[in-house]
Amino acid sequence: MAHELGIRAKIIRGGQIQKVCIAIDKGRISEVGADINCDKVMHFDDYLAMPGGVDIHTHMREPGLTHKENFYSGTKSAAFGGTTTVMDMPNTVPATDSASAIREKLELVGENANVDFGLFGQLSDVDEIEKMAPLAIGFKLFMSETTSAGAAASPPEILLNSRHISGRVVTVHAEDPSHFSAEECTDLHRHNLIRNMKAESEAVRRILSIETPAKLNLAHLTTRECAEMAQKRKSSFEITPHHILLDDAMNLGPFGKVNPPLRKKQVAEKLFEIAKTGRAIIASDHAPHTLQDKSGGFSVSPSGMPGVETRIPLLLAMAEKNLLKHQAVQDMCCQLPADLFGLRKGRIQQGYDADMAFYDLQNVVKIEARMLHSKCGWTPFEGYDAIFPAGVMLRGSMIIRGGQLILEKTGMNLKAV
Repeated sequence: MAHELGIRAKIIRGGQIQKVCIAIDKGRISEVGADINCDKVMHFDDYLAMPGGVDIHTHMREPGLTHKENFYSGTKSAAFGGTTTVMDMPNTVPATDSASAIREKLELVGENANVDFGLFGQLSDVDEIEKMAPLAIGFKLFMSETTSAGAAASPPEILLNSRHISGRVVTVHAEDPSHFSAEECTDLHRHNLIRNMKAESEAVRRILSIETPAKLNLAHLTTRECAEMAQKRKSSFEITPHHILLDDAMNLGPFGKVNPPLRKKQVAEKLFEIAKTGRAIIASDHAPHTLQDKSGGFSVSPSGMPGVETRIPLLLAMAEKNLLKHQAVQDMCCQLPADLFGLRKGRIQQGYDADMAFYDLQNVVKIEARMLHSKCGWTPFEGYDAIFPAGVMLRGSMIIRGGQLILEKTGMNLKAV
């Protein structure tokens, strides 16, 4: 019996690039092999097919901040970067910190998603955790203030001991404000000194010392020390492209302001060594602000930068330069984040969703903000090498081809599946 659809392409398997046929039925991969009988065949023979990316840390800014981004534009940007699943953080206006707030947010964004998605609930009120649990893909704990979010009102020890988060992912923004410096924040160097590495390491140490039934995931770690602490505890952790590629000596001004801060170049280089192992989750922490938002002076500029569209393309270009292994890029951007949430995504394997992106590895281009799809209109990676997908598939249907979004608003809420 023939399969509905076959894709002829190259895939990464066991660290090697192999030519295969990928059979798809009813939106899922049904077989992967050398020669498969299919009613219809799509030819991406000279392209690398990677699983659709899974970005577990984005801020799509809806509700309340849609002049910066909205769910439609943010998920469109994700798709053009080869990412077919996003997890959206709760520091919106109002915060997504209750069951009613999650429902209201879902009403706003649910029919405008161009990729599959999950919504995080913010851990703040112990009494709301049980009510949020059926609706939230995971929970977010802020240990310090950051853009549009204050630190949790209850101590982490209390929040992380709720039985309603048993087995659930809790992503932690780990900075201890008691170690912040009080000096004026005037440039990237001083921002690094104010929200310093000790503030991060002490917060990580505290979180990892707590006995919790949750699956702890540490967001946007900036130092090798913190990553190794997480590894020792067997906690998952995220690294962002901006914390391994950018540093506080670069001439980025307010556009490089992010929490936690960009560190010194040698710190970023040591963190990159962790990424080279392929055992970290690479998340974008996509947190766009408009050009106007970022142009009011360093001290008043909000923290955050866009990155969902450039996450995988940047790393693939680095793999082509032998700075990373292709297998590591796939593991860190697709498989590991999907596995953390128990999703049938992130692998080109029988039984998994047919989410794929197709890359011409010879087509290395320079990133230009004018070519990207976020509403914010800029990128800290202007001029960097990247490999963008020529086509993107979501659950067996092409959504991007020929540089166009050909099928829109087909994203699904993963908690409803």
